[in-house]
Amino acid sequence: MASHLLCNKNEINNYTARGFDIETDSGKIGLIVLRQDKSVSAYLNNCPHLNVPLNWQPDDFISLEGTHIQCATHGALFALEDGLCISGPCRGQSLTPVPIELDAQGDIYFLTKTDSLQPTS
Repeated sequence: MASHLLCNKNEINNYTARGFDIETDSGKIGLIVLRQDKSVSAYLNNCPHLNVPLNWQPDDFISLEGTHIQCATHGALFALEDGLCISGPCRGQSLTPVPIELDAQGDIYFLTKTDSLQPTS
């Protein structure tokens, strides 16, 4: 299993997200890393409705209210806690979670242990 250092938890403001592009053996993977208080989670940067990246601008993933991940293409809203779409054309679908690890220093690593992640464009 390989791992890729993404950043330190402190480099992501609370209730915001950052995007990362990672080269893997299968191709480039777009990721979103989200910080909520002490919790850090990650998803593929891919809208389940149109199969497009969620953002138009770098690191711009969170709704204006700061309460959801929002697709910039059509406005779908996804719950911060689990990536479930609660509003929009992909309602009921979810963002794809990806494996990450947070070490004692707060460094966040993407774990490339699965071939089920598909390259993004």
